[in-house]
Amino acid sequence: MGKYGYARVSTSRQQTDNQVTDLLREGVPETQIVTETVSGATAWKSRPALKKLVRRLQAGDTLTVVKLDRLGRNALDVLTLIDVLKKREISVRILNLGIDTAGAGGKLFLLLLAGFAEFERNIIRERVLSGLETAKAKGIRLGRKPTLTEDDIAQARRLKAQGLSAREVAKLLHVSKMTAWRAMNS
Repeated sequence: MGKYGYARVSTSRQQTDNQVTDLLREGVPETQIVTETVSGATAWKSRPALKKLVRRLQAGDTLTVVKLDRLGRNALDVLTLIDVLKKREISVRILNLGIDTAGAGGKLFLLLLAGFAEFERNIIRERVLSGLETAKAKGIRLGRKPTLTEDDIAQARRLKAQGLSAREVAKLLHVSKMTAWRAMNS
């Protein structure tokens, strides 16, 4: 049952010294503390030091952080990380909140975090849908840029009227057979 610590700062102008001091005070050996300079918005799987530490942890170990936001700023990502650790029987301690996921309070915390993560997903979804509606209202065409121009589509229709197959039209227009077929039949 090892004690491990993780300290993170977002920029090279910041230092992890205060976090490391707090982790040492909590009994985490200096050799078991991993530090990293990376944005909190970066998913945990994209942080080299944290990913390596997570691979090293074993059942019964404890990962300690000074603050929840050291693990990440995205509730869904943090919940995913804590869930991965929980399934491997690794507990997480968050010092400023006094939470250890191994206890009853920690389980309540996980339920609350899951609720916030779902709320965050819903807010993001609402923003995306609102942005799409605004773009449509402004007449902005969404999605991939069309392969064929209006002139190409008109030409495909004329070629169909002349009796050419979709395969032949596709060769002439340098597109796939399906794209030619859609243009011929639109």
